[in-house]
Amino acid sequence: MHCDVAVVGAGAAGIAAAVAATKAGAEVIIVERQGFTGGLATTAMVGTICGLYYRNPAGARYAVQGFAREFAESVQAKSQTQITRFAEGLHFLPYRPAIFHQEAVRRLQQAGVRLLLRGHVTGVQVDARQVHELRIQTQSQVLSVYPGAVVDCSGTAQVSMLAGVERIREDSYQAGAFVFQVSGLPPIAPESLEWELIRCIKRGIQIGGLDPCCERVSIVPGSWEQGRALFKLGMSVPFDGSIACLTQYELDARERSVRMIDYLNRNEPLLAHLSISAMATEVGIRTGERSQGIDMLGQNHVLSCSKPDDGVAIGTWPIEFWGAQRKPDMHYFALDDGYWITAGMLVSRHLDNLFFAGRGFSATELAMASARVIGTCLGTGYAAGSLAAQFSNTREWQTAIKTIRSQQIFAEGA
Repeated sequence: MHCDVAVVGAGAAGIAAAVAATKAGAEVIIVERQGFTGGLATTAMVGTICGLYYRNPAGARYAVQGFAREFAESVQAKSQTQITRFAEGLHFLPYRPAIFHQEAVRRLQQAGVRLLLRGHVTGVQVDARQVHELRIQTQSQVLSVYPGAVVDCSGTAQVSMLAGVERIREDSYQAGAFVFQVSGLPPIAPESLEWELIRCIKRGIQIGGLDPCCERVSIVPGSWEQGRALFKLGMSVPFDGSIACLTQYELDARERSVRMIDYLNRNEPLLAHLSISAMATEVGIRTGERSQGIDMLGQNHVLSCSKPDDGVAIGTWPIEFWGAQRKPDMHYFALDDGYWITAGMLVSRHLDNLFFAGRGFSATELAMASARVIGTCLGTGYAAGSLAAQFSNTREWQTAIKTIRSQQIFAEGA
């Protein structure tokens, strides 16, 4: 199969990249390892879209524009949710994971993107500094895709890894989190409910009935509805990038969640009717290996709200680093401000026709602790898709920057 642009991964960044590339006139194939779209926004039941708005205690104001804003507003309308205010002037948008998937499929089909579900990229052939072929393993066959350009939105630098080029690697990454839905909650205010939950869990830990790691559970803000809410259980150790760590995450998270709810049922009268009504398909991994770009986003760029001339996407979420502690280490920058992610951070240093977006673009670990959120992923995805389409058509990407900036940085309403 031949195409102008191949997108790997149909999460937030991949969806935006595919739509952007088709809007620029490219023929697009998107490959997704799961049987549905949305990436961690659906598989990990994240539940909130962060990075859409500037930080301001007075109220929410959109920072992202263009496709990112349009997509978020459509998901909001169909999820029937409201923008939620959090601490330190932060705002985010709660959503229903099933709605996120449905809206993604609608947008991809509307754009005419060819979607390959249950497809695993198992091989990459490189010729003269360009990705020449992607080998896709499906349930029944191996397909070959011959792209003019590739956008890696896998979140794991999968294309760079299979191509054998150098990546950005750490000894350890941020700790992951597991989300599950709990029903049978008592009819009290969400703030009071979380306080009671934490009190009951601490009591259980003190008497030896609960694992101390259960103290890492919290209620996803804005998810409470009709006696149901999403619970998020933070992992107690950082992710080391290995399959052994990921496997242990999955085993521990599910077992600990079941034991915790069972204990609360049996020992806390206020929480006697709790039950787990849904579990995320996978543990949410916040960061991992990333591709090396021409440029790299660093902590100083984020905290100083750097705005280079080739900025193509906006980041507004603070650095939110989840380590070994129960709560994240937060680093804020100025109110009503943000930083710009450059085109060079989305373009491979090693392969001329490889672009990337989402959690896998060129950034330090601390910088990615800000840029990994869904709102920013939508923006970097759209930019990378536009750059890839331009390269496929003209063999250069620089002339696309001005158009992308007009759509995402200086768009009306920004």
